[in-house]
Amino acid sequence: MPRSVDAERELAQAREAVAAGAFGYARDATWRAAAAGAQIGDVDALQEVVEVAATLCEREVENADQLRAYAEACLEDARAGTRPPSMFERLLDRDRRR
Repeated sequence: MPRSVDAERELAQAREAVAAGAFGYARDATWRAAAAGAQIGDVDALQEVVEVAATLCEREVENADQLRAYAEACLEDARAGTRPPSMFERLLDRDRRR
């Protein structure tokens, strides 16, 4: 199963920020972790993102509910073996439609 080093780094920063009470920073780091994990389908990282997002929702952090919904959708896609297309794949697809 692929592992995202970027997602792991961002999750570590998010957990530290939550512990320090820097919830806005934690939310932003969690968004970055979600994007990195979704890019390669890192199920473990995305599960952790959902957990951190749930903690942020409990703290009523602005837009944390959107983050959790996004992370849950990405996790579901990763478990199903699907992922969003990369920028390169989107460029290739655009060229094929012409």
